[in-house]
Amino acid sequence: MIKFLATDLDGTLLTSGKIITPRSRDVLIEAQKRGLTLIIASGRPLTGIRPHAEELQLRRYHGYVISNNGSLVWDCAADKAVSEHAIPLHIVPQIAAMAGSDFLIHGYKGDSIVVGGKADQFSHYISLANKMPLIETDDFVSAITEPQHKCIITGPPRKLWHLERRLAKRFESDLTVCRSESFLLEIMPKGIDKAVALAELLRMRNGKSDELMCCGDGFNDVGMMQLAGISCATRNAKRPVREAADFITDSNDRDGVARAVERFVLSSDRGLHN
Repeated sequence: MIKFLATDLDGTLLTSGKIITPRSRDVLIEAQKRGLTLIIASGRPLTGIRPHAEELQLRRYHGYVISNNGSLVWDCAADKAVSEHAIPLHIVPQIAAMAGSDFLIHGYKGDSIVVGGKADQFSHYISLANKMPLIETDDFVSAITEPQHKCIITGPPRKLWHLERRLAKRFESDLTVCRSESFLLEIMPKGIDKAVALAELLRMRNGKSDELMCCGDGFNDVGMMQLAGISCATRNAKRPVREAADFITDSNDRDGVARAVERFVLSSDRGLHN
């Protein structure tokens, strides 16, 4: 009985060109009209999600945004946070020190992305995806003056794999460390991920996990896939995501999310309750 849909953005709902196709937009709006609560669950900051939330009319249909992998949960109709967590500022210098000169650390200041050094191709990837400008600085710690919902470290995948384990061990009691892409290491407050945020949101809405359908493609989607009553991985998803999914839908470039919604939600109005 599906009442909630949580979908990732990059590699899932968005095409390789970082857009929502007209078909996907129309299917998701129609599902909301029929009573589905739509939740965008992404590693992106809220600023990078807002345009897509507006395109899908989440404010009108009382949808939600889970940003920064769960550090911030936003009620689009009320235009306010319903849950918020941040990395303690005193830990940021320690994270930056462990990143050292082999990697680039990224944080947020207002609607801009702060880069600890000279921006590389990964920095520009983050900037382009979120449509947020980059601020380069040689003093990252001094530039970060507001609480961070998330920090990002980028670098070569193999080296990043080792750094991930060192950070997870060093900050075991303070931080959650995971990768959304092979070259993107995401650092959040302890105990934060998409699944935790979704479970908290379901409690707020008196919902149940078996009323939830999740769609994803990345490593940081596995937890919410395991939480959902129905989990769908796009065909382009990472292997652990495909293995965790109940169903493999089409790729992000072939309206995979829309096809899953048509099959499991809109077909004979299955599971929808107004």
